[in-house]
Amino acid sequence: MAAPFWQAGTLYLPGDLVQPITQPPPNNPQVANGNFAGGATGWTFSGAAGYVATGGYGGGAAARLPGNQPDGVAVNNTQLVVPVGGQLTATSMIAQGASSAGRTAGWTEIRWFDGLNTLLQTDKGNVVDDGSGGAWHQSKVTATAPASAAYARAAIHLTSDAGHNDQILGDNLSVSGASAGLPEGLVYKAVQVESGLSGSSEPAWPGILGLQVIDNEVIWEAVTTSRVTWTASPRYVSGTTEPIWPEDIGAMVQDGTINWRAVSRRIEDERCPRTKVVAIVASKVFAVDKDIVKFCATANPLDWTTADDAGYLPTGLQQANSNDMAVLAQYRANLVALNASSFQNWQVDPDPASMAILDQMDGIGSQWQKAAVPVSNDLFYLSQLGVRTIGIANAAENLAAGDVGAPIDLLVQEALRVATANESKVLAAYYPGAGQYWLSFADFPPEDLGIFGDLPNLVAGEEIAPFSYVVAGGVKPYGPISLTSGALPTGLVVNTQGVVSGAPTTAGVYSWTVGVSDSNASTASHPDSSTVVEAPPPPSISGSPPNGQMLVSYSYQFTLAGDFPPLVVEDLGDSIPQGLAISALGLLSGTPLEEFSGAISLRVTDARGVHSDSSFPLLIRGLDHWNASDKAAAVVLSEDDKVAEVVVSSPTTAGGCVRAVQARSTGKFYVEFVWERFNVALSGYAGLLTGTGSLTTAPEAQASMSAGVRQTSQFNIGGTNTASGDPPSQGARVGVAIDLDARRCWIHINGVWKFSQSPTSHPGGLLGAQTPAAPLYPVAFSDDNNTGLSHKIRLVVQGSQMNFRPTGFTPWGGM
Repeated sequence: MAAPFWQAGTLYLPGDLVQPITQPPPNNPQVANGNFAGGATGWTFSGAAGYVATGGYGGGAAARLPGNQPDGVAVNNTQLVVPVGGQLTATSMIAQGASSAGRTAGWTEIRWFDGLNTLLQTDKGNVVDDGSGGAWHQSKVTATAPASAAYARAAIHLTSDAGHNDQILGDNLSVSGASAGLPEGLVYKAVQVESGLSGSSEPAWPGILGLQVIDNEVIWEAVTTSRVTWTASPRYVSGTTEPIWPEDIGAMVQDGTINWRAVSRRIEDERCPRTKVVAIVASKVFAVDKDIVKFCATANPLDWTTADDAGYLPTGLQQANSNDMAVLAQYRANLVALNASSFQNWQVDPDPASMAILDQMDGIGSQWQKAAVPVSNDLFYLSQLGVRTIGIANAAENLAAGDVGAPIDLLVQEALRVATANESKVLAAYYPGAGQYWLSFADFPPEDLGIFGDLPNLVAGEEIAPFSYVVAGGVKPYGPISLTSGALPTGLVVNTQGVVSGAPTTAGVYSWTVGVSDSNASTASHPDSSTVVEAPPPPSISGSPPNGQMLVSYSYQFTLAGDFPPLVVEDLGDSIPQGLAISALGLLSGTPLEEFSGAISLRVTDARGVHSDSSFPLLIRGLDHWNASDKAAAVVLSEDDKVAEVVVSSPTTAGGCVRAVQARSTGKFYVEFVWERFNVALSGYAGLLTGTGSLTTAPEAQASMSAGVRQTSQFNIGGTNTASGDPPSQGARVGVAIDLDARRCWIHINGVWKFSQSPTSHPGGLLGAQTPAAPLYPVAFSDDNNTGLSHKIRLVVQGSQMNFRPTGFTPWGGM
C-alpha cells in the first residue's frame, strides 16, 4: 500500500510513513561553486581562512589563509551522497605561495556526517607544502563511505607557521563518485517518541536518507520503502472500437481487456493441398496438388491421411504432358479433371479401391475452374477455343467439330485473350429456369487505356514525397512510361514505371506530358504541371523572460512566428529549472523550486518538421537574499543579493541597513548570518528589525524595534542591551532563534549561546527579555568611512545551509 501524502494539522504516530506533496530538490553529484566563480556562495570558512577575489587558479577567486595565521578551513556546503561502502574522490589545487617549503601547507579533505549532521570522520589527501615560484599543485583524496554515513562534504584545509606573512591559496575543488537525484522509493517516517501534530505548512523535506526535519511536534526521517502493487482488470470486455485485426497466424491484438489470437480456418492436416481447385463428389473432397488429385477420408474433410480411406488419384500418370491439373468438376456421378491440354474422366467412390479412370483425351483442356458448370446431363467448360461440353468432346472423333459454343468462338477467344493478359477473373453460372449457361469476363471489353496522376506543387530544395503515375485500362503488359513533351522541374526524373523522384532545385512553373502504350498498341497521354516555390524561412521563437523568484508563481509567453502552423515548442536537454515547464504554445509557467542563473534552450518546429533552436537568459532568485528594494542608499548587495556591505563615496561617516525579503509573524523560526568581512573599528549589526524601523539608523540605536548582535560583544533584545562573551569575528556565524508567539529569542556566535542560554536550557528566552512585536525581518547594518572595509554580512535562511539550527525551529526561508 502506497504511503499517504503529508497533511497539515494531522496527528501522526511514531512509525507512520508519508509522501511529500512537494518533492525535495535532487542531490547534486558535484560541489557547487567549487572554483569560487560565484564568490563565497556555498562555502563555510572557519579559523582564519577566507575568500579572496583574485589570485586563484586561473586568475579568479580562491580560498586564502593569510600569513601569520595558523590554520583555516574552507568547507563546501554541498551535501554529497555516497552509498555505504562506495568511494568518493575529491581534488583541489593548492598554491603554497612565496613562503619557504614546509612553512605553509594545504590539502583536500572529505568529511563524513551522519543523519544528525554529526561529524563521523575526516579523510585527508596528500599535503602540498612546496610550490616553487607560486606554482599550483593538486591534492587528491579517495575515501570509502563509513557505516552510518548519510552524506559527505569536501573541504580545503590550509595551515601556516608563525614568523612570516606569506599567504597560501586553495581553489578548484571538484569531486567524483557522488550520487545524483533522489533515492528510489523515498518516503518519510515519523521518529518522534510520542504521537504529535504536523505543522500548518509543509516542512523542508531532506533528500538524503537518514536526515531529519522537524514538523511542529513530528520529526520526520528520510527512508526508502519497497512495495508491491496489485492491479485488477476486468475479463472479456471488448473495446469501444473494432481493433485492427492481424493477418499473420498466431499474431495477437488487444481489444479492451481481451487479447485475440489469429487462428486459421484452414484444414491443418499437412497432406491437405492449399488450393482453390476443389470438387465434392462421393462424400469426399477432391483437391488439386500439382499434377495429381488428392482426396480426404469419406465424410471427414479434416482427415487427409488415414490409409485406405484418404489418398490421391494419379492423374499425372494418365496424360502425355506435364501440366498441372487446373479444373475439377462433377460430370454425372464421375469426376472430371482437366489441365490446359488434357481431359480425364474418373469413376469415384467412397471406397478408394473402387476408383478408376474411365476415359482420357489429350487436346481438350481448360484453365478456368469457375467456368466449369454442370448443365443438365452435361458439363460445360471454357477452353482456349471457346465454350465446350464434355459429352460432345468425349464422343467426337474430330476435335475441331462443332460444339454448343462454336457460334460465339470468336467473341470468346478475344475475351479470353484480354482475360489472360490482364489476369482477370472468368466466371460461369447455369440458369435452370431459362436453360442458359452464362459466362462473365471481368474486364471485357477492356476500359480505355489511361495514365493518371498530378504532381503536387513543390518547394525548392525539399525531397518530394513518394509519387507515381498510374496506368489503367487497356490490355497488359504496358509499355514504358516516358515524357512525350515538356520538362519536369529541374532536379526531378521519372523512370519507366512512372515513379518521379528527386528534389527540385529552381523555383518556377513547369509543364510536361507523360505517355504510355499497351499490348494492343493503344496509346494514352496525360498533361501535368507543378509550381516550385522558394523554401520559406524556418519558424522562430523570441522573447525576454523576466527574472523570477523561487516558490513564487511564474508565467511568460514567448512570441512564435512561422508560415506553417501549428508551431510546437519544446525544451532542449532539460534546460528549464525544476518547477517550470514550457507548453507547446510557448508559455513558460509554473512555480520555480530551485535557484537558476543561466540560459534555457527552446526548439520550435512547424508542420513541415522544420525547426530552429534559440537560447534565452533566465534568472530565478532564491529565498535567502536581501531585499534590493528595502535598503539604505549606501548599502550595496552582491550580484545574487545574498551579501550586503556599505560603500560610500565621500569621507564622511555614513552607513545603513538592509532588510530581508521575508518577514515572519508567528511560529518558531531561526536565521543565520555569516560575517564574511569584519571591521571592529566600524559599527556593524546582525539580527532582526521591524518593518517600520529606520534603514539609516543603527538597529541598537532603535533597540525597541530590534534584536541582534553588534560588532562588539554587545547585543540587544528589544530595549534590553548587554554584553557577553567574545564579539563576532571574520567568518563568524551569528544565529538568532525566535519564538514569535511568546516574543522570546536566543542568540549565539558560532554555536556558543549568549550567557549559555539556549532554547532548550532556557525556554523563557535569553535574559527573559521580550522581543519587539512581529512582523520581524532579518537585518544587517554597517558604517563606512570611505575605506571600503565596511562589514560584509551574508544572510542564510535555508535549512540546508545552516550550521546551528536548534531542534523545533523552522528555517526562516522554510527550505
